[in-house]
Amino acid sequence: MSRRASAFAIAAISATLSSPATAVAQQSTCDVPWQLEETLRLGSVDGEDALSPVRALEIGPDGRIYLLQSWDHHVSVFLPDGSPAGRIGRAGSGPGEFASDPRRMGWRADTLWASDRFATQFYRTDGTPVRQVSFRVPMPAEGSRFAPGTPLADGTFLPYRTVNEQLELFMLARRTPLRRLSASGEIVDTIAMIDRHLADHAIHRETDSRGFGMMLPHPLAPSNGESLLPVVAVVDGSAVVFVGEVRPEDEPPTFDLLRIGIAGDTLLHRAVPYVPLPVTRDERELMRERFAAGRAGDLTPERLRPPWGIPDAERRRRIAREAITFPEYHPPVRRILAGRDGSVWLLREAWPRDASLWEVYDEEGNLEGSVRTWTASTGDADYRPYIFQASRSEVWAQIRGVLDVPYIVRYEVRRSCGQAG
Repeated sequence: MSRRASAFAIAAISATLSSPATAVAQQSTCDVPWQLEETLRLGSVDGEDALSPVRALEIGPDGRIYLLQSWDHHVSVFLPDGSPAGRIGRAGSGPGEFASDPRRMGWRADTLWASDRFATQFYRTDGTPVRQVSFRVPMPAEGSRFAPGTPLADGTFLPYRTVNEQLELFMLARRTPLRRLSASGEIVDTIAMIDRHLADHAIHRETDSRGFGMMLPHPLAPSNGESLLPVVAVVDGSAVVFVGEVRPEDEPPTFDLLRIGIAGDTLLHRAVPYVPLPVTRDERELMRERFAAGRAGDLTPERLRPPWGIPDAERRRRIAREAITFPEYHPPVRRILAGRDGSVWLLREAWPRDASLWEVYDEEGNLEGSVRTWTASTGDADYRPYIFQASRSEVWAQIRGVLDVPYIVRYEVRRSCGQAG
């Protein structure tokens, strides 16, 4: 199969969809399907460009491709044609070094930043370290502690949150503050209060006499990773985007799409209509079994399992099956992407449904089109593309090939109803 043909097998963009989730919001949508054309594939089974699972992707001012990969304590750099071009950073605790594998990165003008669980590093385009910001701020009332995380446009930080032994204070909270911290670790202010949809379905079980307990977000709960909240910072760090109040009792039901400046000013507040999607019996059983398998250790790669195995695996499986409960409806949004061109991408449907459905909104909150990515089979496993970056003209995603090998793919977006933006 050709790369172009495989691209269409992996993902198809459509602005006219049969899904009820978009049926009430089509007035501004292109009625001619968009198309994706694969223009670059990076990765191989065992070559110099072979990849581990990718955590984050950025395109630099020079057009180079920058990747964070699982288990790597550095940033991998590739030329625009996909050829390896070295690495930035290394394992360690000094300036320019990572104490754990970094999870997020981005650009502030011509400076690359990358953060792990302890610090945020800044580099010039040639890889020279510029500075390191490191702090650990405890927040006992939220069951959390903060590290620097994402630098914002004014030099403050949207902190990286980890949860501590009081994690139920965070997991079960209905609303959580999105805080902004200074480079010295002082709390500057609260940008917004974030509604925790499905917080009442966090999977909570007290530790039993044999030491097994659970406190986990629900597999349907929205998540983006910014301070462990379903929030995303825009590309230049000047604002954040998130879903606010969800009103299923409205006619039709609506949710709020918000873009808030980092000083707390409201830049966009749009009520978006939607049709609630019931969680089916089959979906409940699939999620229940997947969740139980995870707690029993079935989904842990063999190389990461302890040599003595997972203690009490079947007991853990039984407890997990009993602990998970389900809402009546899917949340209206599962993930948010801030497009590099100012667009906003909302993941409206995701696993355990067979396809992922993205809706694309303009800067004013008007629906422009929809992107549907389908589950595909490599012969070894089923997968669906994971989108890292998107705009009206280009999409970057991770896919899986045979032997579950990860690849990074760039798609050109071809729209037939005008190319503005």
